[in-house]
Amino acid sequence: MNDELLIAIGRLEGKMDALLNMQRAQEDQLKQHDERLRLLENHKHYTFGVAAAIGAVASALISFSVRLIKL
Repeated sequence: MNDELLIAIGRLEGKMDALLNMQRAQEDQLKQHDERLRLLENHKHYTFGVAAAIGAVASALISFSVRLIKL
């Protein structure tokens, strides 16, 4: 009976180790996804900033050219 108990405990430890390894793998994958998302969000904000600056310059040039045409 004692041997059966030790075997059952060994199986439980093996399953717990497998679960812990799977959890670590998922945590690593989540960290990688978080890094990728952060990179994409930063790129999006940069792109929107550049687009806003280009829009502002284009608007100023059009306004200036319309004033020159009216003269």
